[in-house]
Amino acid sequence: AISRMENGTIRIIKSLDTQKDTTPSCIAVNQKGNLFVGDKAYLNYRSNSLKNLSNNTSFNSYIEFKRTMGTDKKYHSSFTEKDFSSEELSAEVLKRLKEYIQDENISAVIVTVPAAFKNNQIDATRKAAQLAGFSHIEVLQEPVAASMAYGLENLNKDGFWLVFDFGGGTFDTALLRVEDGIMRVVDTEGDNYLGGKNLDFAIVDQLILPHIQDRFSIHNILSDDKRKAEFRNALKFFAEEIKNNLSFNASHNIYVDPGDCGEDDEGEEIDIDLTITQEDLARILTPVFQRAVDLSLKLIERNNLKGSDLESLILVGGPTLSPILRKMLESQIRKPDTNVDPMTVVSKGAALYASTIDIA
Repeated sequence: AISRMENGTIRIIKSLDTQKDTTPSCIAVNQKGNLFVGDKAYLNYRSNSLKNLSNNTSFNSYIEFKRTMGTDKKYHSSFTEKDFSSEELSAEVLKRLKEYIQDENISAVIVTVPAAFKNNQIDATRKAAQLAGFSHIEVLQEPVAASMAYGLENLNKDGFWLVFDFGGGTFDTALLRVEDGIMRVVDTEGDNYLGGKNLDFAIVDQLILPHIQDRFSIHNILSDDKRKAEFRNALKFFAEEIKNNLSFNASHNIYVDPGDCGEDDEGEEIDIDLTITQEDLARILTPVFQRAVDLSLKLIERNNLKGSDLESLILVGGPTLSPILRKMLESQIRKPDTNVDPMTVVSKGAALYASTIDIA
């Protein structure tokens, strides 16, 4: 997401094509070598994932490269015969966001990063911003950004604030101390390999795959590490559908036409016809969410506090919209504050921070 201050008010800049507040961090390359970013790229990624199950399609779409920032991981494109680094892919996302600003040329930016990012990951983030064409770059921890946005209307709440940031690929929790409107990060905890992706794979492994195994022969698929990984990645999109629908429905039926999930070991087209309840979902997702809650409890206890000592519990990230997680947080830590949008609060905080900096 990208935001800026306009006449003293924070405004989210909506995407040009879909007019949404947020843009998927996804890149796709077509056969002509052109790059696409955002919703169109994500649709391409989903389509490629499913096609790959039946005809071994060349895969030229990329997601979750934030997890590999600061590493030597490469993402190969068979259409361009080029290997992309995580920094290069991240730069394409930043370029796309930059294009949403139509009325001025932007050269300065605040880019937010997980609190658990190490120096090499922060340096990689700066490099991505440079590749995107920014000349003045500052990096801000996401929990701090979220707290700044939340604090616009709640700075009278002196005391300890806990930021619970459960994103698509990473988890951060940060303890802040607020005194007379001044906030200070006391301590942080996190896991760069815990996020919404883990929730999706939990649904795949414990609900969707067993359902398919009961009805089809897929032993050869599951015994081949490469084919299994491709199969799980394709099924992840159906897991997202289940997760999203059960946020507000008691049950959800997912039906996938024969062949849309490829073929089994005997050449039979695989279909899915599965009804899942909120109770099923809670049983599957609770252990994943508990890992994040435990890290937060560890952080609180390390600072000789308990949940009742917190003045605020601020939520960040799409998965925090889950009623399962919110009930867990209320019972184990304290009731979360829900008066800010967890999807855009970090971007808004970054804009607020940017407004305090003079680069002239």
